[in-house]
Amino acid sequence: LQKAPKMALATSLRLLRRVAVPALQPSRGLHVRGKATMVSAAMRADLASPPAIRSALPAQHLTAKVMFDDHTYADFKYIWLRDNCQCPKCIDASTKQKLVDTPNLDVNLKPLSLTINGEGMLQISWAEADGSEHISVYDPAWLFKYGQSFMHNNFASDTVDMDLLPQRPEMELWDRTSIWASFPELSYNEFMETDSGLGMWLDMFYRYGVAVLRGVPTEVNKIVDVVKRFAYVKETQYGTTFDVINKPVEGAHLAYTGVALSHHTDMNYREKSPGMQLLHCLKANDPKLTGEDPGGRSFFADGFRIARWLEENEPAAYHILTSTPVRFSIKNEGKQYSALWPILCTNTDGDVTEVHYNNRTMKPLQAPTHVVTPFYQAYRLFSERLRDPAMGLEFNMVPGDLVAFNNRRVLHGRTAFDASKVDRHLQGCYVDIDEAFAKYDSLRSKK
Repeated sequence: LQKAPKMALATSLRLLRRVAVPALQPSRGLHVRGKATMVSAAMRADLASPPAIRSALPAQHLTAKVMFDDHTYADFKYIWLRDNCQCPKCIDASTKQKLVDTPNLDVNLKPLSLTINGEGMLQISWAEADGSEHISVYDPAWLFKYGQSFMHNNFASDTVDMDLLPQRPEMELWDRTSIWASFPELSYNEFMETDSGLGMWLDMFYRYGVAVLRGVPTEVNKIVDVVKRFAYVKETQYGTTFDVINKPVEGAHLAYTGVALSHHTDMNYREKSPGMQLLHCLKANDPKLTGEDPGGRSFFADGFRIARWLEENEPAAYHILTSTPVRFSIKNEGKQYSALWPILCTNTDGDVTEVHYNNRTMKPLQAPTHVVTPFYQAYRLFSERLRDPAMGLEFNMVPGDLVAFNNRRVLHGRTAFDASKVDRHLQGCYVDIDEAFAKYDSLRSKK
């Protein structure tokens, strides 16, 4: 904004990214906003107490220049203002959906008049195609909220959902120290019996990308009851739910063995990898009871935190991993699944919105020769940081534990164990993450 002459480091990085980083955009990304910035924090404060309109005048290039009483000003194109008229003829009162037929608007239209009315709102009169007059009235708070991209000297994100920004908190990027300092856990009873408990758990999940429930009854399909509190189970090629259990069968998935599973995100080979995954421990050797660690410890790492470190410390590697597409593929029961993603997906601001990483399902890199060596160097840097114990969360899941994590942000895995000595059974399922966030937003709006 005009009143902020100094730019934060995050803002400078954003501007450089727009010029320097070619982004391969994900086909999805509605729910994950990337990393929090100082700019978005300032914007939240401004939206909480928006300024009034000081003046509004016709300007060049089919534009209305609006100045607010905090000395910020913005240029609103007439076509944008007419298209987004908020009157009952243009917005359905019940559904809040737009009734204006945008393609029929004249891109070069001009208003008949432009004033600030007695209530301090911008009022514009338009000539309709049938010769009638249409009156549009714009609330200052609405203009300030949706006109952020039109502000002079405003380097804020163009990808932020302005409806959700005021009510959602900042995501919190974490490492081992910070996640243990505020471990995201809640009791099953509080989660199931109160909306405040459900909201608290979803808040932890949104902030950290991982949240744990304790004391969940160790019954098959109890995980479905948990999901029904906020969403529905997403069915995949593995069914509605799946069981991670010792199965020493030829050709079985590695998850069904005692082999260590390194950090990964699931189903990168699908057109739309599941956004949320849940795992419920039904059976396991409890080290607190046996006096020894049987192995099979679950571990997690914040992919957004690793990406932030890479951007700040190894920008060339960050550029490679955000701009080089990688194919992930798997053959399951005669069906071939395949998809192309960069390891780090970014939005138009350059913020990481998704992480796709699974060394077991990544296919041979198909890229120009000069990209191959830099890619492997960047992949190694990211992986080394990912595997650094200081960056991760690791613990034994015991019967009654349930962990949920953002499959496009938090990478997961497990340590090896002796399958002949350990009796371990996890039941899992997937959820469309925007369903979880929609419930979260609904609960927050009621506060």
